[in-house]
Amino acid sequence: MSMDIGGGEGPKSEINVTPLVDVVLVLLIIFMVVQPLLQRGYEVQVPPNAPPQQPNTPPPTDQIIVSLTANREYYLNKERVEPANIAVRLQEVLRNRSSKVVFFSAEDSVKYDDAMKLMDIVRNSGSGDKKVNIGIVMDWVNPSAPATP
Repeated sequence: MSMDIGGGEGPKSEINVTPLVDVVLVLLIIFMVVQPLLQRGYEVQVPPNAPPQQPNTPPPTDQIIVSLTANREYYLNKERVEPANIAVRLQEVLRNRSSKVVFFSAEDSVKYDDAMKLMDIVRNSGSGDKKVNIGIVMDWVNPSAPATP
């Protein structure tokens, strides 16, 4: 600490804040301009909002459910089908349908490989180059159980 007697033009110990504020403001403006350009995202097709269904509406009865049991038995709805005939049987069922949607259900103990093989068969059983859309049912739908209302 020294006293300024007013005589000399020696070094001053005061900090000049003006250039620091100028640099910080310029950096702030640069980041504000660049930030919207750096945002990335994925293109997503969101389904439109459908009106809520009435609670007493029965579920559609024309759904096709392909089930795979732990014993590697294939079911088309409630009909047991031999593994060699599943593709032919699916083509027969899907032939005159406008909606090519098949729901897939498998027991929890089914091997992943077996489930993928059956899903490939289902997917390729459409007519011509038209593939079948597969909906995966998260809960096991037992084909031999009686239907619940």
